[in-house]
Amino acid sequence: MLTHRSLWLTIALLASLAGCGDGGHQAPTGEGATRVLLTDAPFPFDRVRRVDVFVVSVSASLGADTSVAGTFVTLATPNRTIELLALQNGVTDELGALALPEGVITAVRLVIDTDRSSITLKDGTLLTGSSSPGIAWQSSAGRPVLNALIHEHIDVPAAGGTVVIDFDVGKAFLTPQELDPASTDQGFIFSPVLHAADGTKTGAIAGVVQSDGEPVPDASLRLYLGKAADPENTWSVLATAHSDGNGAFKVSYVTRSAYWAGLPGQATSTYIVAVDPPSALGAGRRLVPDVTVTAGQETSLGTIVLP
Repeated sequence: MLTHRSLWLTIALLASLAGCGDGGHQAPTGEGATRVLLTDAPFPFDRVRRVDVFVVSVSASLGADTSVAGTFVTLATPNRTIELLALQNGVTDELGALALPEGVITAVRLVIDTDRSSITLKDGTLLTGSSSPGIAWQSSAGRPVLNALIHEHIDVPAAGGTVVIDFDVGKAFLTPQELDPASTDQGFIFSPVLHAADGTKTGAIAGVVQSDGEPVPDASLRLYLGKAADPENTWSVLATAHSDGNGAFKVSYVTRSAYWAGLPGQATSTYIVAVDPPSALGAGRRLVPDVTVTAGQETSLGTIVLP
Protein backbone atom coordinates (compact mmCIF):
# COMPACT_ATOMS: atom_id res chain seq x y z
CA MET A 1 0.00 0.00 0.00
CA LEU A 2 1.26 3.49 -0.80
CA THR A 3 1.24 6.22 1.77
CA HIS A 4 1.35 9.97 1.52
CA ARG A 5 4.06 11.58 3.64
CA SER A 6 5.05 15.20 3.95
CA LEU A 7 8.43 16.50 5.11
CA TRP A 8 8.39 19.19 7.78
CA LEU A 9 11.46 21.39 7.79
CA THR A 10 11.52 22.62 11.35
CA ILE A 11 13.84 25.52 12.07
CA ALA A 12 14.90 26.26 15.62
CA LEU A 13 12.18 28.88 15.78
CA LEU A 14 9.34 26.45 15.11
CA ALA A 15 6.31 27.86 13.31
CA SER A 16 3.52 26.04 11.42
CA LEU A 17 2.25 28.41 8.77
CA ALA A 18 -1.54 28.34 8.62
CA GLY A 19 -2.89 27.46 5.23
CA CYS A 20 0.48 26.40 3.83
CA GLY A 21 0.41 24.28 0.71
CA ASP A 22 1.55 20.72 0.08
CA GLY A 23 4.07 21.51 -2.61
CA GLY A 24 1.64 20.66 -5.40
CA HIS A 25 1.34 16.95 -4.56
CA GLN A 26 -2.17 15.66 -3.93
CA ALA A 27 -2.79 12.53 -1.85
CA PRO A 28 -4.54 9.69 -3.66
CA THR A 29 -8.02 8.96 -2.31
CA GLY A 30 -7.98 6.70 0.74
CA GLU A 31 -4.25 6.95 1.35
CA GLY A 32 -2.60 8.43 4.43
CA ALA A 33 -0.59 11.63 4.04
CA THR A 34 3.10 11.99 4.78
CA ARG A 35 3.99 15.63 5.24
CA VAL A 36 7.17 17.73 4.97
CA LEU A 37 7.80 20.72 7.28
CA LEU A 38 10.55 23.24 8.17
CA THR A 39 11.74 24.75 11.52
CA ASP A 40 14.58 26.74 13.20
CA ALA A 41 16.72 27.57 16.37
CA PRO A 42 18.31 30.68 18.11
CA PHE A 43 21.60 32.63 18.02
CA PRO A 44 22.42 36.45 18.24
CA PHE A 45 18.82 37.64 18.09
CA ASP A 46 19.78 41.08 19.32
CA ARG A 47 21.55 41.61 15.98
CA VAL A 48 19.55 39.60 13.46
CA ARG A 49 16.15 40.44 11.98
CA ARG A 50 15.73 37.53 9.59
CA VAL A 51 17.47 34.52 8.07
CA ASP A 52 16.34 33.61 4.55
CA VAL A 53 17.34 30.24 3.11
CA PHE A 54 16.34 29.16 -0.40
CA VAL A 55 15.29 25.50 -0.22
CA VAL A 56 15.57 23.68 -3.54
CA SER A 57 14.58 20.13 -2.67
CA VAL A 58 14.28 17.45 0.01
CA SER A 59 15.03 13.77 -0.58
CA ALA A 60 15.14 10.63 1.55
CA SER A 61 16.43 7.09 1.45
CA LEU A 62 13.54 4.64 1.90
CA GLY A 63 14.07 0.99 2.76
CA ALA A 64 11.91 -1.97 3.76
CA ASP A 65 13.61 -1.94 7.18
CA THR A 66 16.63 -0.39 8.90
CA SER A 67 18.95 -3.20 7.75
CA VAL A 68 18.39 -2.50 4.06
CA ALA A 69 19.81 0.59 2.35
CA GLY A 70 17.13 2.38 0.40
CA THR A 71 17.08 4.39 -2.80
CA PHE A 72 16.90 8.17 -2.52
CA VAL A 73 13.63 9.64 -3.69
CA THR A 74 12.62 13.31 -3.90
CA LEU A 75 10.03 14.16 -1.24
CA ALA A 76 9.50 17.83 -2.03
CA THR A 77 10.78 20.54 -4.40
CA PRO A 78 9.70 23.81 -2.76
CA ASN A 79 12.13 25.99 -4.79
CA ARG A 80 11.43 29.02 -2.62
CA THR A 81 12.90 31.19 0.10
CA ILE A 82 11.97 30.35 3.69
CA GLU A 83 12.42 32.87 6.50
CA LEU A 84 13.78 30.74 9.30
CA LEU A 85 13.29 33.18 12.16
CA ALA A 86 9.56 33.24 11.41
CA LEU A 87 9.46 29.61 12.52
CA GLN A 88 9.46 29.19 16.29
CA ASN A 89 7.54 27.76 19.24
CA GLY A 90 6.28 24.81 17.23
CA VAL A 91 5.52 26.71 14.03
CA THR A 92 6.44 24.81 10.85
CA ASP A 93 6.40 25.37 7.11
CA GLU A 94 4.97 22.44 5.18
CA LEU A 95 7.10 21.75 2.13
CA GLY A 96 5.13 19.00 0.43
CA ALA A 97 3.76 15.46 0.44
CA LEU A 98 4.54 12.36 -1.59
CA ALA A 99 3.07 8.86 -1.91
CA LEU A 100 5.59 6.33 -0.59
CA PRO A 101 5.55 2.57 0.06
CA GLU A 102 5.60 1.43 3.67
CA GLY A 103 9.03 1.17 5.23
CA VAL A 104 11.52 3.32 7.09
CA ILE A 105 13.48 6.43 6.13
CA THR A 106 17.13 5.95 7.00
CA ALA A 107 18.59 9.17 5.54
CA VAL A 108 17.34 12.65 4.64
CA ARG A 109 19.01 15.23 2.40
CA LEU A 110 18.29 18.92 1.85
CA VAL A 111 19.52 20.99 -1.11
CA ILE A 112 19.71 24.77 -0.67
CA ASP A 113 20.81 27.59 -2.97
CA THR A 114 23.30 29.79 -1.11
CA ASP A 115 23.31 32.45 -3.86
CA ARG A 116 19.65 33.13 -3.02
CA SER A 117 20.05 32.90 0.77
CA SER A 118 20.85 35.77 3.14
CA ILE A 119 20.83 37.20 6.66
CA THR A 120 19.34 40.63 7.41
CA LEU A 121 20.56 42.47 10.49
CA LYS A 122 18.28 44.65 12.60
CA ASP A 123 19.97 47.78 11.25
CA GLY A 124 18.96 46.74 7.72
CA THR A 125 22.35 45.43 6.60
CA LEU A 126 22.00 42.52 4.16
CA LEU A 127 24.59 39.74 4.48
CA THR A 128 25.23 37.41 1.54
CA GLY A 129 28.05 35.26 0.29
CA SER A 130 29.54 38.24 -1.59
CA SER A 131 28.94 41.09 0.89
CA SER A 132 31.31 42.42 3.54
CA PRO A 133 30.57 41.57 6.26
CA GLY A 134 28.89 38.51 4.83
CA ILE A 135 28.20 34.80 5.12
CA ALA A 136 31.16 32.44 4.70
CA TRP A 137 29.39 29.46 3.13
CA GLN A 138 32.73 27.62 2.93
CA SER A 139 32.47 24.29 1.09
CA SER A 140 28.67 24.61 1.08
CA ALA A 141 28.69 27.51 -1.40
CA GLY A 142 26.43 27.00 -4.41
CA ARG A 143 23.84 24.22 -4.19
CA PRO A 144 25.15 21.92 -1.46
CA VAL A 145 23.59 18.60 -0.51
CA LEU A 146 23.14 18.78 3.27
CA ASN A 147 22.70 15.51 5.15
CA ALA A 148 20.45 15.48 8.20
CA LEU A 149 21.27 13.62 11.40
CA ILE A 150 18.64 11.04 12.37
CA HIS A 151 18.60 9.79 15.98
CA GLU A 152 15.71 7.36 15.70
CA HIS A 153 14.57 5.80 12.43
CA ILE A 154 11.59 7.40 10.72
CA ASP A 155 8.64 5.11 10.02
CA VAL A 156 6.53 5.32 6.89
CA PRO A 157 3.29 3.58 7.99
CA ALA A 158 0.30 2.73 5.83
CA ALA A 159 -1.67 5.60 7.36
CA GLY A 160 1.07 8.12 6.52
CA GLY A 161 3.13 10.23 8.86
CA THR A 162 5.28 13.32 9.24
CA VAL A 163 8.98 13.83 8.64
CA VAL A 164 10.33 16.87 10.46
CA ILE A 165 13.60 18.54 9.46
CA ASP A 166 14.99 20.81 12.16
CA PHE A 167 17.31 23.40 10.60
CA ASP A 168 19.02 24.71 13.71
CA VAL A 169 19.99 28.30 12.91
CA GLY A 170 21.65 28.72 16.30
CA LYS A 171 24.13 25.98 15.45
CA ALA A 172 24.31 26.37 11.66
CA PHE A 173 25.42 30.02 11.59
CA LEU A 174 28.44 30.73 13.76
CA THR A 175 29.93 34.11 14.61
CA PRO A 176 33.64 34.37 13.73
CA GLN A 177 34.28 35.14 17.41
CA GLU A 178 33.34 31.56 18.30
CA LEU A 179 36.40 30.41 16.35
CA ASP A 180 38.62 33.43 17.03
CA PRO A 181 37.67 35.63 20.02
CA ALA A 182 39.89 38.42 18.65
CA SER A 183 38.02 38.60 15.34
CA THR A 184 36.16 41.84 14.50
CA ASP A 185 34.25 40.27 11.59
CA GLN A 186 30.52 40.97 11.99
CA GLY A 187 29.45 38.29 9.53
CA PHE A 188 28.62 34.61 10.00
CA ILE A 189 30.18 31.27 9.14
CA PHE A 190 27.91 28.52 7.82
CA SER A 191 28.32 25.13 9.47
CA PRO A 192 25.19 23.16 8.50
CA VAL A 193 23.38 21.40 11.33
CA LEU A 194 20.24 19.52 10.35
CA HIS A 195 18.21 16.99 12.29
CA ALA A 196 15.41 14.85 10.84
CA ALA A 197 12.84 13.06 12.97
CA ASP A 198 9.58 11.15 12.89
CA GLY A 199 7.01 13.68 14.10
CA THR A 200 5.04 10.94 15.88
CA LYS A 201 8.03 9.84 17.97
CA THR A 202 9.05 13.22 19.38
CA GLY A 203 7.94 15.50 22.20
CA ALA A 204 8.44 19.12 23.22
CA ILE A 205 9.82 21.22 26.08
CA ALA A 206 8.20 24.55 26.98
CA GLY A 207 8.36 27.22 29.66
CA VAL A 208 8.60 30.93 30.45
CA VAL A 209 11.74 32.90 31.35
CA GLN A 210 11.52 35.72 33.91
CA SER A 211 13.83 38.01 35.86
CA ASP A 212 12.73 40.28 38.71
CA GLY A 213 9.12 39.34 38.01
CA GLU A 214 9.29 40.45 34.36
CA PRO A 215 9.36 38.31 31.19
CA VAL A 216 12.74 38.00 29.47
CA PRO A 217 12.59 38.22 25.66
CA ASP A 218 15.44 36.80 23.57
CA ALA A 219 16.82 34.60 26.33
CA SER A 220 19.09 32.03 24.70
CA LEU A 221 18.36 28.37 25.44
CA ARG A 222 20.42 25.27 24.76
CA LEU A 223 19.17 21.72 25.03
CA TYR A 224 21.89 19.37 26.22
CA LEU A 225 22.07 15.61 26.64
CA GLY A 226 24.36 14.44 29.41
CA LYS A 227 24.82 13.68 33.08
CA ALA A 228 24.04 16.69 35.28
CA ALA A 229 26.78 15.73 37.77
CA ASP A 230 29.45 15.75 35.04
CA PRO A 231 31.20 18.89 33.69
CA GLU A 232 29.24 20.86 31.10
CA ASN A 233 31.91 20.30 28.46
CA THR A 234 30.95 16.61 28.49
CA TRP A 235 27.34 17.37 27.50
CA SER A 236 26.17 17.24 23.89
CA VAL A 237 24.28 20.24 22.48
CA LEU A 238 21.23 18.88 20.64
CA ALA A 239 19.26 22.06 19.95
CA THR A 240 19.02 25.78 20.56
CA ALA A 241 16.03 28.08 21.07
CA HIS A 242 15.08 31.50 22.41
CA SER A 243 12.23 33.16 24.29
CA ASP A 244 9.67 35.40 22.61
CA GLY A 245 8.44 38.85 23.67
CA ASN A 246 6.48 37.31 26.54
CA GLY A 247 9.44 35.25 27.75
CA ALA A 248 7.84 32.03 26.45
CA PHE A 249 9.81 29.35 24.63
CA LYS A 250 9.20 25.95 23.11
CA VAL A 251 11.69 23.40 21.84
CA SER A 252 9.73 21.12 19.53
CA TYR A 253 10.40 17.75 17.87
CA VAL A 254 12.74 16.55 20.62
CA THR A 255 13.83 12.90 20.58
CA ARG A 256 12.04 10.99 23.36
CA SER A 257 14.08 10.23 26.49
CA ALA A 258 13.25 6.51 26.24
CA TYR A 259 15.29 6.30 23.03
CA TRP A 260 18.46 7.48 24.78
CA ALA A 261 17.76 5.22 27.78
CA GLY A 262 17.95 2.24 25.41
CA LEU A 263 21.47 3.07 24.23
CA PRO A 264 24.32 1.61 26.34
CA GLY A 265 26.42 4.78 26.19
CA GLN A 266 23.51 7.10 27.05
CA ALA A 267 21.45 4.96 29.42
CA THR A 268 21.91 7.35 32.36
CA SER A 269 21.95 10.60 30.38
CA THR A 270 19.07 13.07 30.62
CA TYR A 271 18.10 16.35 29.01
CA ILE A 272 19.47 19.54 30.56
CA VAL A 273 18.15 22.97 29.59
CA ALA A 274 20.51 25.95 29.92
CA VAL A 275 18.97 29.43 29.92
CA ASP A 276 21.19 32.47 29.31
CA PRO A 277 19.89 36.05 29.47
CA PRO A 278 20.38 38.53 26.59
CA SER A 279 23.68 40.38 27.04
CA ALA A 280 22.04 43.70 27.97
CA LEU A 281 20.01 42.29 30.87
CA GLY A 282 22.79 41.59 33.34
CA ALA A 283 21.02 38.59 34.90
CA GLY A 284 22.62 35.21 35.60
CA ARG A 285 22.34 31.80 33.98
CA ARG A 286 19.96 29.02 35.01
CA LEU A 287 20.29 25.27 34.43
CA VAL A 288 17.30 22.92 34.54
CA PRO A 289 18.57 19.30 34.82
CA ASP A 290 16.91 15.90 34.53
CA VAL A 291 14.27 16.89 31.98
CA THR A 292 12.24 14.00 30.52
CA VAL A 293 10.61 14.07 27.08
CA THR A 294 7.78 11.72 26.12
CA ALA A 295 6.56 11.14 22.57
CA GLY A 296 3.44 13.10 21.73
CA GLN A 297 3.60 15.19 24.91
CA GLU A 298 4.85 18.60 25.98
CA THR A 299 7.06 18.77 29.06
CA SER A 300 6.43 22.03 30.91
CA LEU A 301 9.30 23.58 32.85
CA GLY A 302 6.97 26.26 34.23
CA THR A 303 8.55 29.62 35.02
CA ILE A 304 12.33 29.74 34.98
CA VAL A 305 13.59 32.67 37.06
CA LEU A 306 17.04 33.95 36.16
CA PRO A 307 19.23 34.92 39.15
